[in-house]
Amino acid sequence: MRQTDVVLGIARKEFGDRLRNRWIWTVSALLVAAALAVAFFGAAPVGVVGVQRAGAAMASMMNLTLYLVPLLALVMGCGAVIDEKRRGTLDLILVHPLSPGEYFLGTFLGFALALSAAVATGLALSGVALRAWAGVSVPEYLVLVVLALALGAAFLGLSFLLSILSRDRGRAVAVSVLVWICAVFVFDLALVGALILSKGDVPAGLFGALLLLNPTDAFRMLCFRWVGSAASPLGLSAEMPAAPSAALSAGALLLWGVLPLLLSYVLFARRAAEDRLV
Repeated sequence: MRQTDVVLGIARKEFGDRLRNRWIWTVSALLVAAALAVAFFGAAPVGVVGVQRAGAAMASMMNLTLYLVPLLALVMGCGAVIDEKRRGTLDLILVHPLSPGEYFLGTFLGFALALSAAVATGLALSGVALRAWAGVSVPEYLVLVVLALALGAAFLGLSFLLSILSRDRGRAVAVSVLVWICAVFVFDLALVGALILSKGDVPAGLFGALLLLNPTDAFRMLCFRWVGSAASPLGLSAEMPAAPSAALSAGALLLWGVLPLLLSYVLFARRAAEDRLV
């Protein structure tokens, strides 16, 4: 019971600290502003015409979520643990009868709750606007929100790992932005380039497996499977034989959140014991 109280206490502290950060609410406001633009200008953000407005709006929100949520998670978490160490507060915290695991779990939980609050708030307000002006499906939009939270958690776990590996907030921010660019833009461009160079002679199974190497593609595949209206404006078939199954995509997204987080905890515990976090 004591361990649970300690973890929750750290989580509440981190949650409050993160909510006072203007950055997360700026990104949340950007989601709302983008949703209003989607509602008013219809299919313009996805470059399609002559399709159902609700589907175009969902496709646009899927892409906007894919761009903004990973960036928010990466920049938000890139100073985790390291900032406390540089301020000297981490040493004071660990002097108390508190294990590194309790501190790490509480910190991640607080960050994850703050990230979820910002993303859910932005998407909820966006959903009201899109429902009123574009007539989007409420169940499908709720699925998009859940997938967005899962995507944010995956990149938050990755940001913790980058924070500990970088040992410096400035360097962590730079690496985080680079990771975001690679995950959102470069990876897919590389896949397209490989398809062009091979003249499309890439086995469907191999191409599907490559998609799972990127958490943003796993998120996109789940949206295409579970948010049907987001796929139709983009000219995608309902079956998508080359794409991995929903179970594989969900498993890949889960692993992208769990594995970096476990690795970051192992590094944190080892370096905290040796007092060489920074």
